[in-house]
Amino acid sequence: MSVAPKKSYLKQAATALAFGLLALIAGCSSGEPAVKCHPVTGSVLLNNQPLAEATVVLHPVGGANETPRPIGETDASGNFTLTTIKPGDGAPAGEYQVTVVQRALVPRGEEMIRDGANQLPARYAKPETSGLKVTVIEGMNEPLAITLTSP
Repeated sequence: MSVAPKKSYLKQAATALAFGLLALIAGCSSGEPAVKCHPVTGSVLLNNQPLAEATVVLHPVGGANETPRPIGETDASGNFTLTTIKPGDGAPAGEYQVTVVQRALVPRGEEMIRDGANQLPARYAKPETSGLKVTVIEGMNEPLAITLTSP
């Protein structure tokens, strides 16, 4: 009985496994995102005043729960940039319902963070009642202008 065929078989199996792993690694690091996003910026006004420290979320119309939701945080001037996968990448093309919330400041240790109750009218917190809709197109998008009113 010869053991040479077994060594050859093991060597072939190890080589095939190594090539398979290399192909898998190359496929996972191809740099292509699973979702193609397009740049989206905008601003939020509340009663014609910039709304700072608010969260803007786009909810795909007819989208499944596993669909990524683009999100942005407003700065002191009410401006935001959307993120879906990586910071500032924008949003996939499509139609969206928009929600906006601004949480109250609450103490956490020595810091104050926005983790309290929503300070905006409740209708803006749900996609089905916000009345806010946007369409994201492929390529560059015009800045979104979101205007909210509060009694």
